[in-house]
Amino acid sequence: MHTTIQILEFWALAFVSLAATLVLLNVFWNLIEQDLCLKTLGQEAVLAGVASLIEAVGLWLILTFINSPRGMQAMILPGLLVGVIYKVAHFEDWTRYEIICLLLFQLVVVVAGTSLLFGHFATAIGILVGLGVVLAIAASFLRGL
Repeated sequence: MHTTIQILEFWALAFVSLAATLVLLNVFWNLIEQDLCLKTLGQEAVLAGVASLIEAVGLWLILTFINSPRGMQAMILPGLLVGVIYKVAHFEDWTRYEIICLLLFQLVVVVAGTSLLFGHFATAIGILVGLGVVLAIAASFLRGL
């Protein structure tokens, strides 16, 4: 497949997963009665576009040049770059907890989506139920503070 098409596909998938992550993170922050302090829709879209491009290029490089099952561990580097981008963009508003939650939410969204894509429905449902239980416990604890 042509390289440009592959990168565009990865970019679109990364953008969708990052947008879904931001929506879920905003819902969770509202649930615990906190403000996520997002920028305007256009600014967040540009941030998500740049961050998802970094993730897409990183994934393409890993899939193209590393032929090892352990090669996906290298996706930590694009993930850290995305965390740095969001930390710089939301420097005054976000703490490290928002960045960690953003990366963990995106990991869960990507793993659940990939599981659904490959037909592992029980795995996807288990991941989503597990996330729901963890978020319910965290929300009840955080609302009690």
